This record gives sequence, C-alpha cells and structure tokens, in this order.
Amino acid sequence: MTRTLPALRLRNSPLVLVLCQVQFSPILMIGDYVPRIHAKLRRKFPIVNESVIQEVLLLSGAPSPAPYRRWEMVSRDKNRSVVLTSNFVVFQTSAYTVFEEFLADLAEAVDVVATEVEAVQIERVGLRYIDLVRPSDRRSWRDYVRPGLHGFESSILKPHTQSQLFQSVAETDRGTLVVRLFQNREAKILPPDLVNGGLIRNVDPAPQPGELLTLLDLDHYSTPNIEYERGCVEREGWALHDGLDHVFRESLVTPAALETWK
Repeated sequence: MTRTLPALRLRNSPLVLVLCQVQFSPILMIGDYVPRIHAKLRRKFPIVNESVIQEVLLLSGAPSPAPYRRWEMVSRDKNRSVVLTSNFVVFQTSAYTVFEEFLADLAEAVDVVATEVEAVQIERVGLRYIDLVRPSDRRSWRDYVRPGLHGFESSILKPHTQSQLFQSVAETDRGTLVVRLFQNREAKILPPDLVNGGLIRNVDPAPQPGELLTLLDLDHYSTPNIEYERGCVEREGWALHDGLDHVFRESLVTPAALETWK
C-alpha cells in the first residue's frame, strides 16, 4: 500500500514528534541481544542510554511497581532514536521529513531486532503524530482546528483561563484511531507520557509559561498478531499513515491552518 493523498510538505510544519511503536511478544533475555543489535545500528545511532522505568500495574486492586529496562539509541544530532525494551521497539524523530524516510528507518530497526532475536511475534503496531498549534497574534487556536474540537463557551468563564482536554476513539478498517487535544500553560510541548527521552526538540520561539499551547495527538494502531517477516511493518505502517493523513486534513485542521503552515 502507498499514498492515496499527495505528500503534505509543510514549510512551517507544526510537528514536534513522530513515532511508531512495534510491540512484540516478550523477550525475557532482551538484554543479552542489545550489544549485537546496537552493533548493527551504531552508524546511525551511536549514543546509547540505558535506564530502568517504573511502570505501575494494578494487581488485585492495588498498584504494584514493575520495573523494566529500556535502551535508547540516539543519532549524533539527537533528532532520531530507537527505543528498545523486552516487548517493543520504537523509532521516533523530532526532525520529520516525509513518511517514506521515516518508514525506512523504522523498518531497518525492527528488522535488526527480529533478525538477532528470531521468531518475533508482532502483536501491535502504533503510529503517532504530535503537532504543536501556536496561533499568530491576530488569530485564536480555534482558527486552526475544526469546530468539533473547540469545546464549550460560557459567559461565566474568565477570559484567557480556559483550557481543553479532548479525546475521541473510533475503529477504522485497519484498527483503532485515537485523537487527543491537550492544552497547557506550563510550556509543555509534548503529552505527559512522552516527556522523557534523549531527543532534542527545538521550538522557536521557545514557549513561555502562561502561553496557551495546543497539542494535537493522533494515534492509529493495529493488532496484526503475526510472525515477523520482511515487509510486514511497511504494510502496516502505510495503512496506519493513510488513515491518519485523511483524518488530519479532512476532520481536524482547517484550510486556514494548512495555508499558514505551508
């Protein structure tokens, strides 16, 4: 599968992060494979950061911390990285160009992992785009997104104090599509679950505390549950991208926004 819409090349793109997670059945001894995996990816991703993440699980109604190891392999310019744990690999970038280039890097990373580990069962593939909407002085953020995302208005609300938190979940022909709009005045340019990481994210001008930032978070995922073979990630990736592309252009942002960003 390829594009059903022409590539959207925006000179003033609002994208701050694009990532794709390929989740597989757990590999309990993943740490034993990491040196060989990194040896094959080292030319593009020479920097390695290892950390232990505390994940909270609900067992019998009580929260239970479950630590897991996480490796992030980062490019020299720190705008691309591969994240690896015992049950997923993520490719992410803060310098997105076109999907073809993004998908090639993702497929290479997954193929290296699958080749070293062998018999990898792909359970879930999720493609996610994070856009930062910052209106010009003469416009409102509502001029950039369609009315379905505007929230409510009331005479009792104090001016310039309202912020929105919106989520929509729906099934598609390929899987599940989640759209979130998240606003904050704390200069946060990523959703809370994506704050950590080794990538540099340059936003010019830098957000200031008190400035209303609007994040559009698009997440399209499928659950193929198939044994890995070359080409399967590309097929899933294109299908997920095509759905996101249509929703972004046709249902989320306004023609005025696209005109401003191009």
